[in-house]
Amino acid sequence: MLLAGAGLQARNEETRNFEKTLPLAKGGSLRVEHSMGNVFVRTHPRAEVAVRAIIRCSADTEEEAKRCAGAIQIEMLETAGSVLVRTQYPSEVRGSWFGRGRSHSVSYDIAMPDAAPLDLRNRFGEVNVSGLGAGSTIRNANGRVSFSGGKGAQRIENSFGAIEVLRNEGDVVVEGANGEVTVESVTGIVEVRNRFGRVTVARAAKGVTVRNNNGAVEVTNAGGTTNVTNSFGAVNVVDAKGTLFVENQNGSVDARGVAGAADVRASFGKVMATSIAGNLSVRAQNGTVVAENIDGGAIIENSFGAIELRAVRGAAQLKGANSSVRVIGAGGEISAASSFGGITIEDAAGPITVENQNGAVIVQSKPAKGCQPVVLRTSFGPIRVTVPDGAGYAVAARTSFGKINSEPEIAVSGAVTPETINGRIGAGGCELRLTNANGAIDILKGMKR
Repeated sequence: MLLAGAGLQARNEETRNFEKTLPLAKGGSLRVEHSMGNVFVRTHPRAEVAVRAIIRCSADTEEEAKRCAGAIQIEMLETAGSVLVRTQYPSEVRGSWFGRGRSHSVSYDIAMPDAAPLDLRNRFGEVNVSGLGAGSTIRNANGRVSFSGGKGAQRIENSFGAIEVLRNEGDVVVEGANGEVTVESVTGIVEVRNRFGRVTVARAAKGVTVRNNNGAVEVTNAGGTTNVTNSFGAVNVVDAKGTLFVENQNGSVDARGVAGAADVRASFGKVMATSIAGNLSVRAQNGTVVAENIDGGAIIENSFGAIELRAVRGAAQLKGANSSVRVIGAGGEISAASSFGGITIEDAAGPITVENQNGAVIVQSKPAKGCQPVVLRTSFGPIRVTVPDGAGYAVAARTSFGKINSEPEIAVSGAVTPETINGRIGAGGCELRLTNANGAIDILKGMKR
């Protein structure tokens, strides 16, 4: 037979069916060893393993196709309380069949007891397992793996193919390479190791651990502790019910809605942390850090990237290098240090300490019950501090190559020069110490407290 208009000989395909059923007593397990084809496993209430398979061979001649299909054998054996299903390819099929216009495959449809453990190994084909009520170990390569509606501890490994786990009552361990990983709706702990593929985990009840590289990671609605390590890909975590740990290199980090503390380490990517119920700790470099709505305290270190902190209820410790620092709205003590970048603090209710070099310092203290100490130091940039109208401060201001100006009246003590003032504002009280080199100092009057 010739292909129309092609002048090429048609390929001959031979198909052979296989069906067999073996009993599997309670407590027994199923093992499947296969390659070159798909494996679909479902469960039923009967104490038996039912296997249906389709053997396909394609060749240039009908004789070759029939010889191939007849040579492929399926073993189905009872061994020590378990059932083994194994595909046997003769050496002539395994070694020399490819590359000569020939192909072969075996596809399985297996029904097994829902309470029996499963050990499945496959290559060059898709694996689909559903409704398994016991633990499993699934190892595949060069094909997609799908698992759904299970109970028990599941371990799934795959390479060069995606992994999808949907709905499991128990722990899930996934190890992948060169493929995406998706895990959703798991009542136990989720552990994922992957590379060269995106990882998505949603609704994991008892904790999530992800180790990935060269792919983005997204975790949503996770209970317990969430721990993510990644490189060369973004990390997004939303609605974490417990403590969060993230370490990322060459990728951004976005953490939103964390019920516990958050600890983030990052480089060469932007860090965003929003609505953190506990304390926030960030160590970053070569990327901007933005944090907002922090119910606890915040410790942020960054180099070669700006730091911006908004609405922190607790104390804040901020350290930058070649970085600007900006704080808007702080309920506790603020300690900020940087170099080669300005530091701006607004709406601060607690004590303020700033150490800067080669950058401006702008501070606005929030009107409150009584004053709060303010200690500011910089060089090669101005200092501008706004104090609440009516608050009392003990003032010690000193600069070089710049002038000192004050809107609030200062009762001066000692000698006065354009570069040095000591005295008090109002009744005195809290320390207001301002030290500059090569820059002006301005003391401004703010709102009444």
